[in-house]
Amino acid sequence: MNPAWNIALKELYTAVKSRRFVVIMVFYLLIFGLAVYGIKDYLIRMGTPRVESNELFLWGSVSEVYMTPLAALFMINMMIITIIGAVLGAALGADAINREVETGTAKVLLGHPVYRDEVINGKFLGMGLLIVLTNLVVYVAIVAVMLILGIPLDGDSLSRGFLAIVATILYTLTFLSIGVLFSTLFKKPETSMLAAVGLAIFLTVFYGIVVGIAAPRLAGPEPPWGTSAHEVWQETVNTWMARLHFLNPAHHYVQLVQYIFSGDRFLNYYIPVSDSFTYGFNNLAMLLVMLFLPFAIAYVRFMTSDIS
Repeated sequence: MNPAWNIALKELYTAVKSRRFVVIMVFYLLIFGLAVYGIKDYLIRMGTPRVESNELFLWGSVSEVYMTPLAALFMINMMIITIIGAVLGAALGADAINREVETGTAKVLLGHPVYRDEVINGKFLGMGLLIVLTNLVVYVAIVAVMLILGIPLDGDSLSRGFLAIVATILYTLTFLSIGVLFSTLFKKPETSMLAAVGLAIFLTVFYGIVVGIAAPRLAGPEPPWGTSAHEVWQETVNTWMARLHFLNPAHHYVQLVQYIFSGDRFLNYYIPVSDSFTYGFNNLAMLLVMLFLPFAIAYVRFMTSDIS
């Protein structure tokens, strides 16, 4: 077996038993369980699905969503996982490299016929597999909740839900990549853990608030209300908000999931998946850039660093 796969399987086994993974998943399941309990009556009594405006200003995302019971449950899961998924990814990767260097196991490992690229690739692959498996279990759990509540499922919602899970995997991997980068930037695992998790919480909880404060200041003094100058100023504020949100992985993830479940008010049904892909292409592209760029920097840094 390829050494990278051996390292990946070992990393997967270790990560599943780690306290951080167990704590984060228990916290997620608790919140999700409470959320389902709180809306179960609403889901059961939902009549004919309709297209509704779904506005999530904290992440700068607005879209028209065809709100079936399954889509509603996925919207709730998305809001939870936007924060929990980011923290999970960052926490898994934040000490991937520097802890091995600090304990000396990296030097021992590289003393065997194992190359550096196999080490970092194997670690990322192992933790990535954990993220994929975890999200697939979440998908099955969401479908199981619908069946337990006796709510009928339709094929379109199921397939779009699976696409939303794929987007969730990419989003969580993005923060895993950021965490791995931090593990190569900081010598102390504790420092990289605080920095990576802190950044994840800031981007998913506080960044939207900062954008709401910064955008009007960047647009300049506010003209008198009701004038044409005020309308121009408001458009400038919206432009700045869009620019600032564009830097946040959470914005692209939330917008992408909303596009997956987007609906047409005239037809009162989902828009074609091809249209969802067209609308969300830029968000998908940015998520992929934010996934690969930090890992590429971490890869170069690890390959050229002194671990003695």
